[in-house]
Amino acid sequence: MPQYGHMRVNGKVIVVTGAGSGMGRELTLLLLARGAKVAAADLNMAGLQETASLAGQGAQLELFELDVSNQAAAEALPQQVIDRFGAVDGIINNAGIIQPMVPVADLDYGVIQKVLNVNFYGVLYLTKAFLPHLKARPEAHIVNTSSMGGFLPVPGQTIYGASKAAVKLFT
Repeated sequence: MPQYGHMRVNGKVIVVTGAGSGMGRELTLLLLARGAKVAAADLNMAGLQETASLAGQGAQLELFELDVSNQAAAEALPQQVIDRFGAVDGIINNAGIIQPMVPVADLDYGVIQKVLNVNFYGVLYLTKAFLPHLKARPEAHIVNTSSMGGFLPVPGQTIYGASKAAVKLFT
């Protein structure tokens, strides 16, 4: 049976955040190619539609426009996924944003909050929202994407690094 790491994915329902571009898109396409059913979530619906186009007709794919930093929207997603697929077997919390490459002294509080809300609170909200459903599944998984920036400081990326370190320690 095809695997993603230790997770057997053929026929499994996997949620991928940040699925409209980059790593999230690639994860979505890989999971679909290995027989998973994917609930692809992203704030950018045009990006999600491009992911769907790349996946092709007949893909077991559902698109969900989602702002991961919106707690109420994150808490509503598990039921939406279950309504579409009947269950959920895993979530890959991949959505994330980077801050402008400037020292923290020059960073606006609004930008700081946005980076923390997406990169950390989005992971927290979705993990807590899906956890009761995942605990009921025989082989459920939660995968949280961090960054090397969460291990080592990068000049001009203070808040990004802090948010990714928080994800690393939360996980």
